[in-house]
This record gives sequence, structure tokens and C-alpha cells, in this order.
Amino acid sequence: MGEAEVEAFLTMLAIERDVSASTHNQALSALLFLYREVLGVNPLDALALER
Repeated sequence: MGEAEVEAFLTMLAIERDVSASTHNQALSALLFLYREVLGVNPLDALALER
């Protein structure tokens, strides 16, 4: 899952599913954990994300 897919997923949560900010942040945190702890890559480098 690359940058475009992560962005599309988070956008879908916010717009189509109308989730709360807390739920959106939890989803982002889960993705950051996946990249950092499971895949062993720095998500800020891999996805060009800013918190």
C-alpha cells in the first residue's frame, strides 16, 4: 500500500464514511504502526506524511 492508497483510504474515511476526527487519527496511527513496527520502514519517508 503506497502513498496514493493510504491517502485514498484516509480521505474515504473522512468524506464517505464521515468518521470522527478521533477515528481518523486512530486509523492514521494504525497505519503508522504497520509501516514502522511490522514492515520496518519509516512511514514519513515511505509515504511523505506529515503529522
